Amino acid sequence: MRAERLLRLLLHLQTRGQTTVAQLAEALDISPRTIQRDLEVLSLAGVPIYSIRGRRGGWALLPDYRTRLTGLTPSEVMSVFVGATAHVLADLGLDASSEQAVTKLIAALPEPTRREAEYARQRLLIDHAGWDDRRETPHWLAVCQQAVWQELQLEIEYGDHTFAVSPLGLVAKSRTWYLVATRPDGQLRTYRLSRVTSAELTNRRFTRPPSFDLATHWSNAQREFLASRPTYPVTLKAQPHAIPRFRPTEPITPTDNGWWIIHTDLENPHEACATVLAQAGAAIALQPPELITLVREAANTIAKSH
Repeated sequence: MRAERLLRLLLHLQTRGQTTVAQLAEALDISPRTIQRDLEVLSLAGVPIYSIRGRRGGWALLPDYRTRLTGLTPSEVMSVFVGATAHVLADLGLDASSEQAVTKLIAALPEPTRREAEYARQRLLIDHAGWDDRRETPHWLAVCQQAVWQELQLEIEYGDHTFAVSPLGLVAKSRTWYLVATRPDGQLRTYRLSRVTSAELTNRRFTRPPSFDLATHWSNAQREFLASRPTYPVTLKAQPHAIPRFRPTEPITPTDNGWWIIHTDLENPHEACATVLAQAGAAIALQPPELITLVREAANTIAKSH
């Protein structure tokens, strides 16, 4: 999005000072031609940006200028502060996880737009790290989004039960959408939208808990989920290109012949077997003996069928 790109460029100049086109292009991962064009757009828009010629030249903002980030539409504000906050802050050399950094950016907005940014940030979270790559198409995303934004209760059917919920936020976990909501008894629950069989918007308003923070809740929920999953410790020997396929629980160690020893946790023996076989010989099971037997039996079956 061009608005986001211009924002990144403007904030980079504001925080780093005089910079050349080449330095901006490298820092923002944008072509020098696009950087030059964007600088001209900012200048025509009234931003006090100027060029300095010569060997030590470059582009800079007037020393006393501080952007108020005006001119962004509500949808552009949502895109920057919900979907792109992490990499915008990283481009600026700031800690992407720092709540203070986000607060500073939001504080630079004019009052009406600031409310839009904070409203969206508390109701929508984009989590790009996926547990798997299977794509899901949630049929009820639009009505859930409307309920979250307007703070209206939903009547949903989930599994074999139908009940009312007060929706507090939506989370996109890679390609999967989740609805975070409270039940009538006040318990906080997370619902996978692909498993919602019906959702109907009501005209009943609810009061959003003032202390609820979507990002904090989701982070805690993930830790609880991962801690509750069954684990199956295994030891593998893997070639270097296969190492990224695993999440080591201990430091990996090299062997004399170029392989690496990896200790990791998988959910069960059958998942571990499938994971090893998927590496096409680049990973070898060492422990436990049960896994070695499963891999051998599965490999023999595959060999016979081919």
